Amino acid sequence: MDGARAARDDGATRATREKREETATRWDGATTRADGARRAPGGGRAALLAALALAASTGALATPRAANAGTGDRVKTSTVVGKRAGATRALDEFDALRGRVRKTTTDAMRTSLQTVGDFMGRVEAKTQEDWHIEDVWVLVAWNWCIRRGREKLFEAAERAKNALNPSRTPKTFRGSFLDWFRQPMQLIQALFVLSYAFDVGCDMIDQLSTEWDIPDNIKLGFDKGSYTFATGILVVMVIQNYGPRLLGRFFPSIRYDASLQLVITRLTSAFVVVATLMLTLAAFGIPAQVLFSFGGLGGLAFGLAAKDFISNLIGGLVLAVMRPFKVGEKIYLTGGGGKYRDSKEKDVSNYKVDEIGWYQTRLIPKDGKVTTIPNGYFLGANVINTSREPNEFVGPQLRIAIPDYEGIPALTEEIATFLTNHPDVHASYKPPLCVLKKIDVDHLLVQIEMFMYGDAHYGKKIWKKKRELVLIDLLRIVKKHCPNSPALPVSEVDGYVK
Repeated sequence: MDGARAARDDGATRATREKREETATRWDGATTRADGARRAPGGGRAALLAALALAASTGALATPRAANAGTGDRVKTSTVVGKRAGATRALDEFDALRGRVRKTTTDAMRTSLQTVGDFMGRVEAKTQEDWHIEDVWVLVAWNWCIRRGREKLFEAAERAKNALNPSRTPKTFRGSFLDWFRQPMQLIQALFVLSYAFDVGCDMIDQLSTEWDIPDNIKLGFDKGSYTFATGILVVMVIQNYGPRLLGRFFPSIRYDASLQLVITRLTSAFVVVATLMLTLAAFGIPAQVLFSFGGLGGLAFGLAAKDFISNLIGGLVLAVMRPFKVGEKIYLTGGGGKYRDSKEKDVSNYKVDEIGWYQTRLIPKDGKVTTIPNGYFLGANVINTSREPNEFVGPQLRIAIPDYEGIPALTEEIATFLTNHPDVHASYKPPLCVLKKIDVDHLLVQIEMFMYGDAHYGKKIWKKKRELVLIDLLRIVKKHCPNSPALPVSEVDGYVK
């Protein structure tokens, strides 16, 4: 038994020894091959060098990417910083420019206001100068300028223009600026005469009386008030004459809207008038509240006396704002039994608007007699504006001879078809009508009703000519179906008198 155990121990020891020897042999072989690879010029050495070269190339490729990435970040950062610096410089330059502009504008405004103030001061000092008796030559010279000087100046200007441009068309004095300037010159003349009379009268009173003198504040207030009032009226004249032209020139959207130009001009004029009255009262030392307050019996009397005047002014304002008609349009007045003037002629109530004023409106009827109507009349009158209606009603009547009665059905049918398909008849607005209306002793009456396109549809005045052509075509259709028509009155047939 002991021998068997010893034999097993010797076997295990021998197996362990053999494994150790095998392992040592393998390690020695691997070392020998590695040394051979290091010593050999090719084979494994080449493979090792290739592996090292690949690793180096991979590192070389990875390094530039990282370097480029870092460089790109630095470029972006520097770009952002540069933009911020540029924006900051732009803002600083803008602030500096705004400051310079503000300073320049303030200085220019201050200089302009100072210049205007100096000018107004000189004007005020000039208006406060007293007129003397020997200054009457100014009034005479100004009167000559109104009567003769304007025309002579216009003729001299026309001669000079013709000399510079012989091919130009000469203009007439009537309607020119110098022709219109007569009214402002007359206003200034009235101001000069009033100031002359006041100053000369005050001077005479001062010389004749030693106990009572006119206070200086009254003299100063009269001069300032009269010149303020005259200046306001002069501004209103300029607005009334040149306001519509300036609006049409600077506002193209209302260039051809005369009614809107009239509204703006009148409202501006009304504002200037109210401001002028307030400034005039202040110059005379009267509170401005007097302009808006009329108390007691005096206010009642003034209101009753000015009732029609105020009504006409309000009527003019309503016409300007509501614009039921404008200059050049045709209207019918239905107040007063359908006619404004007492006339049995129907066309008399058909007017053409010639002028719309503050107080009254000027109309021209077909008979050519100019009619002036107070604006207050339109506050309660019915006005039919035919110029704004795009359609025109036409209702001719056909006298058909009694022997042609059998052709009436075909006649009415063909006329209705003809008018429905006619391009100048507005059949979609209302279908044309053609029917036998009445049987009389000497004829059959066929009634035609239709609406034709008016001048507003065509943009020019051709509606009457088109109506003429349509009526002629209707007569041809009548002759086609009713050869004996139109029927003549019985009193005119064979000399028979009814």
